Amino acid sequence: MVLKRYHEFPAEERDAFETACARHGFVVEDFELTEDDNRPAAQRTINVGRVVGSQFERYTTADGVLWVERFERDLADDVFGFPLAD
Repeated sequence: MVLKRYHEFPAEERDAFETACARHGFVVEDFELTEDDNRPAAQRTINVGRVVGSQFERYTTADGVLWVERFERDLADDVFGFPLAD
């Protein structure tokens, strides 16, 4: 299995992820992202884990909804908890 790391994601996805994090008080470094690079593009699975704590979610791109949109909904619903204070 080959994993793709965050810096290897398309620039538009990184930008959308960073924007979603900022809207909800997080920073990119609060999360670890990977993607199984062996799957076809239509079946992408993105793994997002909170660096502190053990919250881990999997996202897929389906029905025209990007995984980042689902991630942002989870941030709004406090699925990953609250941002850490600086």
